[in-house]
This record gives sequence, C-alpha cells and structure tokens, in this order.
Amino acid sequence: MSDGIEHARRAGVLRTDDLKDRPARAPDHAAEVRSLVTVASAQTGRRDILLQAIADAALAACRAGSAGISLLETTDEGQAVFRWRAVAGACAGFEGRTTAWAECPCGMTLELGAAQLFVEPHTFFKSLRDAGAIMTEGIVTPIPIRCSASKPLGAIWVASHDAHRFDREDVRLLGNLAVLAGAALTLLDAQQAAEGEAAAAQQARRALEDAAHRRDEFIAMLGHELRNPMAPIDSSIAALKLLCAGEPQATDVLAIAQRQMRQLRTLVDDLLDAARLRHGKLAIKYSRTSLNEIVYDAITALKHHIDARKHHLVIEGLDQPVYVRADHVRLSQVVGNLLSNAAKYTPVGGTLNLRVQVEANGAEAANGMVSIAIEDNGIGMSPEALAHVFELFAQSASGTRRSEGGLGIGLAVVKRLVELHGGTIGLDSLGIGRGTLVTLRLPILDHEPQVAHDAPVAAPAAPSRILLVDDNADALDALHLLLELEGHQVIVARSGREAVQVAAKELPEVGILDIGMPEMDGFEVARAIRSNAALAQMFLIALTGYSSESDKSRALAAGFDYHLTKPVSMERLADVLSHRDGRNINGLV
Repeated sequence: MSDGIEHARRAGVLRTDDLKDRPARAPDHAAEVRSLVTVASAQTGRRDILLQAIADAALAACRAGSAGISLLETTDEGQAVFRWRAVAGACAGFEGRTTAWAECPCGMTLELGAAQLFVEPHTFFKSLRDAGAIMTEGIVTPIPIRCSASKPLGAIWVASHDAHRFDREDVRLLGNLAVLAGAALTLLDAQQAAEGEAAAAQQARRALEDAAHRRDEFIAMLGHELRNPMAPIDSSIAALKLLCAGEPQATDVLAIAQRQMRQLRTLVDDLLDAARLRHGKLAIKYSRTSLNEIVYDAITALKHHIDARKHHLVIEGLDQPVYVRADHVRLSQVVGNLLSNAAKYTPVGGTLNLRVQVEANGAEAANGMVSIAIEDNGIGMSPEALAHVFELFAQSASGTRRSEGGLGIGLAVVKRLVELHGGTIGLDSLGIGRGTLVTLRLPILDHEPQVAHDAPVAAPAAPSRILLVDDNADALDALHLLLELEGHQVIVARSGREAVQVAAKELPEVGILDIGMPEMDGFEVARAIRSNAALAQMFLIALTGYSSESDKSRALAAGFDYHLTKPVSMERLADVLSHRDGRNINGLV
C-alpha cells in the first residue's frame, strides 16, 4: 500500500470507515429501476452519450452536487492519468481535464480496489485545489474489470459541495452504476475493436480484390498488346516461307521461327486463360469426337520438341478408335500441356508413356470412364512442390532453374478444364529424380458414331477481292503481302473512315477488319458496311487481340461473320475463306 494512502488517512481525508457509523436511507427501488432503464437506453448510442447518461444517473440517485466518470489513460510519455470523460452538476466545466494517478482520489481508490469516502479532498489533492474543485466530501467507486488480467478502466464518483453527506445506500447505488459502466465500456471497446478489425479486414480484402482486378486487367491487356506485334511477325514469316520456296536452308530457319511463334502464342494463351480462370470464365463446348484425333493433334503440336530431345514416346490403348463427347480443342490442350511438361522435365533420350484405358458403363458405352495416364522418367517432384502444383503461377524450385520453365499457369488451367469435363486429375511422383505420373479420369466415353456420308472436302480458298483494314502499318503490310502471295486481290485501308469509303467504291467480296482502331473502330465500320445495300453480301471477318465471349458477341451484333484472334494462321484464314459461302454463327471462334 502506498505512503500516499496512509498520509491521506492521517490527514483525515480518506475516511471510508465513517460510512459504517452513518445511518443508511431506505432504498428507492422504483427510482433506481427508472434510472437504470434510462442508462440502458443510451447503450445503443455513442460512447460519450452513454457515459454522460451514467454520470447524470449517479448525480440524481446519490443526490450529489457533482458526479462524473474518470477513465484511465496513458500519455505519450507513459504517465498514467485520469481524464474526466463525463461530468454532471457543479463540476461539469471540468470535463476533459486530466489528473495524474498520484494526484487524484481515483488513483487511491483503484489501488484499494473498493469504494472510498473522501472528506474535503481538495485540501489534500493539489490538482483538485488548483482546478477550483472545492468538495465537502465524495465517494469514488472503481469501475470493475472482466478479469484480473484486464487493464483498469477508471472510476465513477459523486461529490457534495454543501452539508450533504453520503451513506452506504449511495455506495450501493454507485456500485451498481459502476458495474453497468464497466459492462458497457467493455462491450463498447470490444465492439469498437471488432469494427476496427472488420474495417481493416474489409480494407485488406478490398485491396486484394483491387490488386487482383488490376492484375487480371493487366494480363488481358498484356495478351492483347503481345498479340499485336505477333500478328505481323507471324504473317511475315509465312510470307517469307512462300517467297523462299525451293531454298531448304532458308525454309528450315523460318520453320524454327514459326515454332517459336507457336510457343509464344501458347504463353499468351496461358496468360489469358489464367485471367479467365480467375473470373470463372473458362468454358468448354462439347462435341462428338475421337480421343485418337485429340491425342494426335496434341502430339503433332509437340512433335518437334519431342524429336529434338530424342525422347521415346510410347502410346498404349489407342489401337482402336475411342469415341468421346468432349471439347476437342480444350482436351487437346490438356493432353498437350501434360505431354509438354513431361518433355520439358525429362532429360534427353528419356521415355514418355501415354496410356489410355476405357471403362464402359455396363452394356452402355455412353458416360463411361476414360483414363489417360502420362508418365515420364524425368526429374520428378518433391512432396512440397506436389502440394502446390495446381495453383496459379506455382513452380517447383527445380523447375524454375530450367530454361524450359513456363509461367506456372498451365496445370491450374488443366485442372479446371478437367473439372469442367466432370473429371479428376492426380499428379504423383516418388521424389526428385524419379519421374512423374499424371492421371486423368474423365466420364466422356461416347457411342460409336453412326456411319455417315463423308463430308465434302473443302476446296482451297478461291482468289477473292479482299479489303484489309488495320491502323498498324506493319501488321497491314505483312498480311497484305501474304494474301497477295496466296493469289488474292487486296485493297488496303489504314483507318475506319477510309475503309467505309473504299468499300463503297470498290465493292470487295471480303473484309478483314482490325477492331481496335482510333476514331472509328472495327465494330462501327462493320455496322456502316451492313447499312449499305450494295455491300449486303460482303463477307466480314473481325481480327482482334481480344478473345472473350463478350468480344465475340459484340462482333456478331455488329454484323461480322467470323471472329478471329491475332495472330491468325494462314491455314485458319484460308479455311474461313473457303467456307464463306456457308457463313453461320459458328464462325465466331
């Protein structure tokens, strides 16, 4: 116990024991209930309103001249002080003042841990005397805390400035209000802390969402911006191959360039698929097809890579046709990605195995299970890497040291495409240097298709009068040269407005329009052409770096027959031109 407490007792200021000898008045429970109801109704308001309601209630219940609540604070210098947070009665003007712990009756009360009676406290406490707080006597009650580990809150007090003296009933009433104040302050503090945490969490969540949105926008824009320069490069390489026909060395060099362009296109497509995956926009289009053809397409795209590394590719289970109902392009992308990974991380001369097993559903083939296993004897994966292998942008430590390492996107996209087919994917490895096994299980087995008459083989595209429109001079000139080498008559326009004028004058059969042009974009050009009766039969192809479903829908609405994504291969463009008499909505791909 501090010396100050004993000094106050000897000075006749701290006289709590006097209350035992004072007669206590009878409780007025009705008035007490009304007072508590008034305080309880203030609990839904602000903190300052609640504290003032308690101070007012203490003033009335104890018939005091002043009443207040002093809460404990810590200054920037680390000193404990009491701030007069709510004051009623004669001392109301002191609200907001602070007194140091050692210079305040509240400090002694908190040290003693129970209600205390002070007689003429201003004669002992200099802070009260300097403030002009002249008091005949006062009762100070600690505001109770939830547990011993909690920080003290402060005290509630009443004071008289005349001959009025307090008794044990005042101690009881003040004690009840102190309990109410403690509970309310604890609740408000917890609520304020929760609101602060919720606000911080919401702010953090919003920041993460904003960052994810900006990243996805950046990825989409990056894909578009990369496709713009890729288009003229791809067209230039194709044109050079035609110009260099009969020169094997030049053709071989250009073939290398074409393969690298395909790799770059794959990386860009992976970036865009990552953005679609984030937004749940990856989609599949079912059709009846052959798993043999799906695997063949995947292997064809990778054959140069497998041959270059002298891998031994073993294929099992495809001796007979396996008919499936699946998205041919997307499933070929899945198989190609898995084979590409196996080839990347298998040393020169290694073995790649692709095994297909069919599990028919009873007597019915439809909806039966197809299992595809791709195994290699490559560098394998650690258990730590396996745990994160299907996450976006995840790469194993061993993988990141290799020049072949990609963006860490492919397997996340593969997993989602497999799930969209209703299937599952598993990846296993016995450890570093012990190879990898990927297993797909897909409920896509289909009936053998009915024998139908062979569809007529599309004839090569006949020479056409083509209006080519692009504000990118390199892209325009490269594709212009390539189309002329293919035998087409090409008219060029370098802006949307020029395209409308040239179309009305030259009446071309085909229009290949870049979408992203300034002033008048490709959509506006298409609408203008469709409004001209003389151009009603003109075949319109949209050429753009964007490939979302909304872009395709806008192209359809504007009047385009086909939507092609840059960089477009000459084979794909020739196929579109050869089918232009059978134009239909399916051309929007």
